[in-house]
Amino acid sequence: MRAAVISFTARGKELNRQIVEILRGTGWDCRGWVQERFFREGDGFQVLSGSLTDWTGKRFQDQDALIFVGACGIAVRASAPWVKDKFQDPAVLAADEKGTFVIPLLSGHAGGANRLARELAAGLGAVPVITTATDVNGRFAVDVFAAENGCALSSRVLAKKLSADILAGKSAALSSDFPVDGLFPPEVWFPEGEMSEMRFPEDNPPEPFSPVSLRITWSDQERKEELRLIPRAVVLGMGCRRGICAERLRREAERTLQEAGVDRRAVRAIASADLKRDEEGLIRLAEEWGIPFLTFSAEEMEKIPGQFSASEFVKKTAGVDCVCERAAMAAVLERGGRGYLLAGKRKGDQVTSALAAEKIVIHTGEQK
Repeated sequence: MRAAVISFTARGKELNRQIVEILRGTGWDCRGWVQERFFREGDGFQVLSGSLTDWTGKRFQDQDALIFVGACGIAVRASAPWVKDKFQDPAVLAADEKGTFVIPLLSGHAGGANRLARELAAGLGAVPVITTATDVNGRFAVDVFAAENGCALSSRVLAKKLSADILAGKSAALSSDFPVDGLFPPEVWFPEGEMSEMRFPEDNPPEPFSPVSLRITWSDQERKEELRLIPRAVVLGMGCRRGICAERLRREAERTLQEAGVDRRAVRAIASADLKRDEEGLIRLAEEWGIPFLTFSAEEMEKIPGQFSASEFVKKTAGVDCVCERAAMAAVLERGGRGYLLAGKRKGDQVTSALAAEKIVIHTGEQK
């Protein structure tokens, strides 16, 4: 995760330094910027060059969070030209130069600005100023829950409708295709027998219900008034002949997903062999889908445990008996977890593809 901090006064520069240290201490790749008159060689800061508005536009593209040390108005005016929506914008926060308040301004839920405000406030001894309705009322926020579990939302319209119903005192029914660790708040209910050992703590479900139900799944099947939370934990492995266009690769990839019944939003990466690292079609497809393109050497793929489809022709050309299955599994396992083949090798029009998935657990954030 990447964060940028910018300040505009000498006093603000010191708070800037503290914020950078706090975020780096929690694993963020964080850098601080100052205006030229406050820059000193070797003090660890970068110089703001050009206009603040232009700087902010660049940070909207390459950062996950922006923290302005100064008045909220500065942050608002600098961000205004670049704002799209809460699912695309980075987290934007403002902190006064004395470090009294930390205020999330944009992407409080989906972008994590509210959570980041609380973390910074704790580190600075400041007060987090949270204004989003679900937080103020202590209610379940589906977009926060989705973001914390790396899930895509199948419908923004249904998410907004469900949030409004929860704020109005209604409850949500939830089911999951994956094991769940922890307890949900009272406004979230799931029928007995769903989600491993999870069950509502009372004898009867709460009333009234929202017409919008929740389902945590990779499935691409849409149901009326069902909001799907789609974990991004599937890797699409692909092999192809040299020079295959992105359009054909996309068509074969979509067919593989459709046959497996997997929503495309579950795919977090495309993987292949090292010899395909410069394959233009695969690079373009990954860019279109907004996901990384990962490649692995024959030696790395050969070490992957398990049974895979084998081809002597592929072995001679790629140095390993199967590219798509092994590459997909290599990408899943490199994050240190466990995985399995979700869909084995599928032969298409000069393209092979397979799906591998991480074994995931959904976390509620509340202990059982």
